[in-house]
Amino acid sequence: MERTYQYSEFSEPINCQFTTAPKAGNVDFHLHNSYEIYLLLEGEISYFVEQSCYHMKPGDVIIFTSQEIHKATNLKDTPFTRMVLHINPLFIWQFCTGQTNLLGCFHQHRPGANNRISLSLEQQFLFQTYFHQMEAQSAQESYGTDLRAITALIQLLLMVNECFLNSHDQLPDVYSHRIQPVMAYIDQHLSEALSLESISTACSLDKYYLSHLFKKETESTIFQYILVKRIAQAKELLSLGSSVTEACQQSGFNDYANFIRSFKKVTGYSPGHFKKLNHHSF
Repeated sequence: MERTYQYSEFSEPINCQFTTAPKAGNVDFHLHNSYEIYLLLEGEISYFVEQSCYHMKPGDVIIFTSQEIHKATNLKDTPFTRMVLHINPLFIWQFCTGQTNLLGCFHQHRPGANNRISLSLEQQFLFQTYFHQMEAQSAQESYGTDLRAITALIQLLLMVNECFLNSHDQLPDVYSHRIQPVMAYIDQHLSEALSLESISTACSLDKYYLSHLFKKETESTIFQYILVKRIAQAKELLSLGSSVTEACQQSGFNDYANFIRSFKKVTGYSPGHFKKLNHHSF
């Protein structure tokens, strides 16, 4: 079961998904061109974010910026239910004030750290109320429905930010002590040539064991992790003003054509188009 609602009159700045399924929509490491708020309603999953892994139970919320790579893994054989909200930060900035930054919760943590909070029953009810209000308003075109949807979004963001501000840091459940150093090595050497042989040698592991271990721990391949991390770095470089050629070289792509093809496959845009959209759009 999946319901998706978009507010296209604002160039789709908001995307709501209410889904029940036995697995995530994207089972590999990936990233978005938007910020994400994810509430688990039913089930039990592991959520991998950068070098961290969060064990999530119903009532947990996890957030990501457009630079944090992530993936969800179902820990049970039964479907899990979640509410997912993708928002364009540029759209939200117009409602921020000097006193109230609606995007503060996304910017006050380093990548892969303090992404998760646990909501009380009252907070879960409020989250779902605002979410359903956005759904209901998006299905209508009568006077004021757009502003009611935006009001519900602002209320939801206010609540989520207050929850993060008032919560104690929730440390992630760490990967296997063998996997985290591998990810750390990859992150620190993205601009260099990386192969299974070079990584396994640097981490003192047999390359076949390394490949098997990474797949077992994350249910994704080490090459997918490297690819998406490089795309994330290229996105950041482009948004900061680097040329497409510079982004290609500095993010570790040795082949320009492969860079163009991979970037578009992951983000939906060519690097040049992404750069032209807005240096700070995502």
